Amino acid sequence: MKSRPAAQKACISPDPQGWTLQSGEVALSVQTMEEVASKVPSSLEVEALLPSSILVTERFTLPKAPRDELMAMAQIQLEKVLPYGAGEFVFDFEELSESEEGVEIYAVTLSINALGQWAAPLRNAGLEVSTLGVYAVQLARACLGEGLTLVIWLEQGAPFLLIAARGRLVWLDTLPIPSGQTDSDEMSTHLSRCLLSAELSGALHSGIASAVCSVEAWTEAIRKALPQVPVDARLPRAVDEIAGSWMPESWSQESAQKARKANFFDKLQTLGLVYLALLVGGFVWLAVQKAQLGKLDAKIAELQPVVELSKSRQAKWTSLSAALDPSRYMIELLHQVTKVIGPADIRITEFQMGVREFGFSAEASSLGEAIEYVNRLKKEPELGAFKIDSPNPNLLPNERAQFRVTGKVESPTASKR
Repeated sequence: MKSRPAAQKACISPDPQGWTLQSGEVALSVQTMEEVASKVPSSLEVEALLPSSILVTERFTLPKAPRDELMAMAQIQLEKVLPYGAGEFVFDFEELSESEEGVEIYAVTLSINALGQWAAPLRNAGLEVSTLGVYAVQLARACLGEGLTLVIWLEQGAPFLLIAARGRLVWLDTLPIPSGQTDSDEMSTHLSRCLLSAELSGALHSGIASAVCSVEAWTEAIRKALPQVPVDARLPRAVDEIAGSWMPESWSQESAQKARKANFFDKLQTLGLVYLALLVGGFVWLAVQKAQLGKLDAKIAELQPVVELSKSRQAKWTSLSAALDPSRYMIELLHQVTKVIGPADIRITEFQMGVREFGFSAEASSLGEAIEYVNRLKKEPELGAFKIDSPNPNLLPNERAQFRVTGKVESPTASKR
């Protein structure tokens, strides 16, 4: 699994006295995990290498099978030999060698309870552990020489020993902390016992070809126990690409849930920003419209005197239209209404004239003659400026029809001749 770019993560790994915290090119040594949690920005993901002190290793042989089937069989085997129940530990393993008997497995296990205690300061600080590795496995990955490589290093104040075969961890053990009274012979004897245990377990299928020791007190012990083996004091750098998978399923589910929640809140924040932008745009539009309306109001107020003057002049012309339009003179109207009579027996008995209307009363020899006369008035082109109206005629005792006609101007500006 490839590591994320260094600028986007914080890398935590054990060092001789405590922990090394690295982000990008900046590296810092701290004593406790609480100090690590206080110095890591919450925006960074955490990639951690676990200390050897919380590891439990087992070596056994399984039937030949694909790796996923080996993983299932190894879990059943580990549940038998370890004091953990199903789901209480995580593990990974190295396939060391194959024989007629099966595949030799070296399993590295972690108790989820111990893992939770180790990560508690980080998780309590809201930090997300994205990748978990094991420091001893990473050291073994860096030992790519021919044959077996013995590595002794100091990790958080305690010395550890591992044996690697071409980049694979085949044996891991602890060593006693040397004191001022411990001589090199005693340490050499203890180292020989550790190597004997590894040989009896099958880890030393060949002799040690090279050694690396970063603990000065154990260098002389290696030279006495393995006089023909060259010793290098420079500890190899743990490879950057994390090997193995020790991430608990519950942690992966929590990370996925946090990612979904963060994605939801990102979408919600985006929608909020869009809504806010629309709201601000609406207020700006309203402000612009209000400003334009204010300008229109000012323009209307500026033109109001002109409008009032125009209205007053229009009213005067309307009132004078009857006097100025010859078609509305009384004598002309009287001429038009009498002209329409023709040969009919109709007599106008009363005629009134107003500014915008006229009216008259008349008698006809019959009801039909009265109705026909009114219809001819309505069709008269010279009276087109007026709306002619007449109620139903009344029949007099002498059988003549009495009726009333009114004419009102439909439009103040209408004038037809």
